[in-house]
Amino acid sequence: MMDYLNRELSWIDFNERVLAEACSSAVPLLERLKFIGIVSSNFDEFFMVRVAGLQELYKSGHPSDESGGLSPETLLKGIVQKTRRLFDIQEAVLNTEILPQLKTQGLIYRKPEECSKVQQRFLEDFFYRHLYPIIKPQLSDDEQALADSVANVRLHIGFLLSDDAGKQDRLAIVPVPEVPRFVFLSPDGGVAPVKKVEFVLIDELIRYFGGAFFSGCRITGTGIFKINRSASMTVDDSSDDGFIEALEEVLIRRRYSFVVRMTSTHESPAFIKRMSELFQLDEKDVYLSEAPIGLSSFAKITEIDGFKRLRNEKWKHFAHPAFPSDGTLWDSIKAGDILLHVPYQSYKPVIRFLSDAAEDPAVMSIRMTLYRTSKSSPVVRALVDAAKRGKQVTVFVELKARFDEERNLGWVKRLQKHGVRVVYDLPHLKVHAKLLLIMRREGLGEQGYLHLSTGNYNDTTARLYADISLFTVNPRMIADAQIIFSRLCGKYTPENPHYIITAPEALKRTLLEHIEREIDFARQHKPARIVAKMNSLSHPELIAAIYKASQAGVRIDLNVRGICMLIPGQRGISNNVRVVSIIDRYLEHSRIFYFENGGNPEWYLSSADWMPRNLERRVELLFPVLDKQNQLLLDYFFSVYFADNVKAFEMQPDGSWHRKTLQQGQPPVRAQEAFHRFFEQQAAN
Repeated sequence: MMDYLNRELSWIDFNERVLAEACSSAVPLLERLKFIGIVSSNFDEFFMVRVAGLQELYKSGHPSDESGGLSPETLLKGIVQKTRRLFDIQEAVLNTEILPQLKTQGLIYRKPEECSKVQQRFLEDFFYRHLYPIIKPQLSDDEQALADSVANVRLHIGFLLSDDAGKQDRLAIVPVPEVPRFVFLSPDGGVAPVKKVEFVLIDELIRYFGGAFFSGCRITGTGIFKINRSASMTVDDSSDDGFIEALEEVLIRRRYSFVVRMTSTHESPAFIKRMSELFQLDEKDVYLSEAPIGLSSFAKITEIDGFKRLRNEKWKHFAHPAFPSDGTLWDSIKAGDILLHVPYQSYKPVIRFLSDAAEDPAVMSIRMTLYRTSKSSPVVRALVDAAKRGKQVTVFVELKARFDEERNLGWVKRLQKHGVRVVYDLPHLKVHAKLLLIMRREGLGEQGYLHLSTGNYNDTTARLYADISLFTVNPRMIADAQIIFSRLCGKYTPENPHYIITAPEALKRTLLEHIEREIDFARQHKPARIVAKMNSLSHPELIAAIYKASQAGVRIDLNVRGICMLIPGQRGISNNVRVVSIIDRYLEHSRIFYFENGGNPEWYLSSADWMPRNLERRVELLFPVLDKQNQLLLDYFFSVYFADNVKAFEMQPDGSWHRKTLQQGQPPVRAQEAFHRFFEQQAAN
C-alpha cells in the first residue's frame, strides 16, 4: 500500500478532472472548448518546467525531491503514459463532439480546402493582402540556426522543399504572425450572418497558400507545429552581478533552451522525422494531432458574439454591502474587519482602496507586494499616481514569478521612473505573500489600514479566480505588517510577527504545532477536527502529521483543487481523512484553514499551499480571521464545499478520483452556484 502519491502524476490527475469538464455534456459547448484550451495551456507549462527539470535530473543521475520513491526514468515513463491518454481523450472529444456539435449550432470550423470557391477567393485575397507582406520564412543551410529560430509555444508551419533530384529536401519554417488567429467567412465570402459563422485558422491558411513563398520548389512535406522549450532554469539570485542583468540573461537563455516536446499535425511522416531530428526528440516526445494545434488560443472563439446560448449564464460580481457606493472606504474598514470573496463580490473595493490612498492628502505611505498583476494594471496606475502626489510608496515586485518575469520587469522600470521605491531581490526566496498597508494621518497620530489576500493583486484574474481577502485596522496585525515590510526591505527587526505567521520562518512549524494540538485534544476525548482548503498538498511532513492525526482520531476534511500526494481512507493510516476537489467555472484559489482547538476554534486564511516550495522557499502569510461573523461566513463556505455533489470529485483509497453523484432523494448542491445565490441575496438585503 502506498502512503504517498507522486507529485507529477497527481498533477496530471488534476488535469484529468479539468478535462472532465470538457467531456461533460452538462457543460455548455463553448465552455467545454474553453476547458480544452486550459488543459492544453497547462500541459505546455508542465512540460516546460516539470518535465524539463526531470529530464535534466535523469541525465545528471540525481533523484527527484518529490518523486515518491520513483526514479526519474520510471517517472518520465509514467508521465508519458498518462499524458498521452489525456491527449487522446482531448483530441477525441474535440473532433467527435465539440466541433461537430458547434457546427450544428452554426459555429463552423473549416479547413481552407473545405471552403467553397467563393470563400477560397476571399481567403486568397486575404492571404496576399494581410499575411504575405508580413511573413518571413526561415530557410537556412545551418539547421542549428533554424532550430534556434523556433520560438517557444508559438505556432509555426514547416515545409520540406525539393528542387534537385536526389538531394535532401531543404527545410523551411514560417512563424505564424501574431495576429488574430481566426478568419471569419460567410457563404458569399462577405460579412457572416448572425445565425451562422464560419471560420478558418490563420496557420492552416498559410499552409494552404504556402507555395507562394517558395517559387520553383516542390513541397514534399509539411506540418503545423509548436514546441515546448525548457524553462526550468531560474536566475541565480546569490550572484554578485546585478539581479536584473542576471534575470535578463536567463530570459535570453530560455529562448534557446533544449526542446522537451513537439506537438504537430500528423499528415507528413517525412516532415515529422525531420523535425524530430532537428530538435533531437525521441518518438515519445512528439505528439501527433488530428485536431488544430495550439488549442489554448481557442479561448478567443468562445467570446464570439451571437452564441450566448452556448456559454454559461453570466454571473454578476456583486457589490459588498459593507462598502459605500461612493466616497472613501476608511470609515467602513474602521467599523469592523471585512471579508471580500471574489469573483462573487466585485474586486472594485481593492482598486478603490488604492486609488483613495493615492488621492487622499492624509495618506502618508503605501506599501505592498506584487507577485502577478494584469497587463494594464489599475493597481500600478494607482501606485504611480500616489508617488506623483508625493506619497511614500514602496512596492516589492517578485521578479522571479515564472513566465511573468518580463511583465514584472516592465512594472519595476515604470514604477521606478515615477518615484516609487521598488524592492525586487530577496536572495533564495520568492515573495508570494499578498499584503497592502496604508498609513494615514488621523487626529494626533497615524492609522494603519491593512489588506491581506489569498490571491494576487490582479484585476483580471479576480474575475475568474475564487479568492478571499481581509480588510482590517487591527493594530496587532498592522504592527506585524510593518515588521514584514521592514524585513522585505532588508531592515533587521528584533521583533517577530505574532498574529500574521510567515514562511519560511514559522508557517510550517505553526501548522505542525496546530495539527499536534488537535492530536492531543483527540487523545483527551475533546473536540478535535481539521478542515483545510488549498490548491495543492505535497509537503511530506504535513502529510505525515495528518496521517498521525487521523490515527489519533482527529476528523480531517480536505478540499484540494490540484496536486494531492496524500491518500485518504487507507486502513490504519488515513481512515478519518476525506479529500474532495471542485472544478467549475471559477478557479478555486483560496486557502482556508480551520482547527477545532478543543472547542475554541481558530480560522485562518493564507497565501500558501502545503508544499515544500511554499513553506520553505517562499515568503508566505497565514493570517487569522478573528471576527465571529466572518468566521461564520467561512464555516458556511466549508459546509457548501463539502456538500457539493455536482462539480466535486472525491479521492478514493487507491488514489483515484471519482466524481460525486446524487444519491436518491438528495438535492443537487453546486458550491459555486450556491455562493453566487448567497451573495446575490446578501447584496439585495
